[in-house]
Amino acid sequence: KLMALIRVGLLLAIGFGVTSCGFGDQELAAEHLEKGKALIAEGRYEAAAKELEKAAELDIDALEPRMLLGNAYRTLKQYDKAFAAYRAAKKVDRYIAAPHIESAITRIEVGEIDPAIEELNHAIELDPTNIRALVNLGRVSRKPRPPPKGDEGLGRFVNPAPEAGFERAELNLTAAIEIAPDHIVANYELAKTYEEWGKPDQAVPFWKKVQGLGGGKPEHAVITAEASLALDRITR
Repeated sequence: KLMALIRVGLLLAIGFGVTSCGFGDQELAAEHLEKGKALIAEGRYEAAAKELEKAAELDIDALEPRMLLGNAYRTLKQYDKAFAAYRAAKKVDRYIAAPHIESAITRIEVGEIDPAIEELNHAIELDPTNIRALVNLGRVSRKPRPPPKGDEGLGRFVNPAPEAGFERAELNLTAAIEIAPDHIVANYELAKTYEEWGKPDQAVPFWKKVQGLGGGKPEHAVITAEASLALDRITR
């Protein structure tokens, strides 16, 4: 009986110690995470990445430090490390759309258009009303696509099916606007899509919407000015 009690006591002590250690690790992880966020706010991405790496190591189930780490590495143009961070975030919860969206945005930066489209499609399957996914899929769908690797003769990037790209862009951006009618970027991207598609008259209501939404807002000054120029050009 005495030995049994000793064994129970040891097991309880070990369990308590592991639990305490876990809580301690999470507290440390939270500290590193907050430091990382503060450094990002200061634009110190390399220092932020070090803090976020520590936060991710200490809390193996945390999504946020991995997402922020990927974004920091993307800003630093350290794309392999960014993709690794997003892959780790996907493993934390494969049903969350955000890691797929950020990974897709990174793929767009490095010119991997088709893989980006695939990731954004998957993100929309996970979260059909995700505006960020819909807008980015709309934007990337109208981009030129690389030729097959075996066909070196094409030289420049060529979209093998531009009409299909414009149609996909229209579909996703229209869906975004139905969900959030006053989303200025969705309206802007749809206006751009119609212009590039050779349908300027269909772009007009969306340029007007951008103009109305962005008026007097410094953060939207660039696209509001573009909307004004486009309307002058189309209605001249």
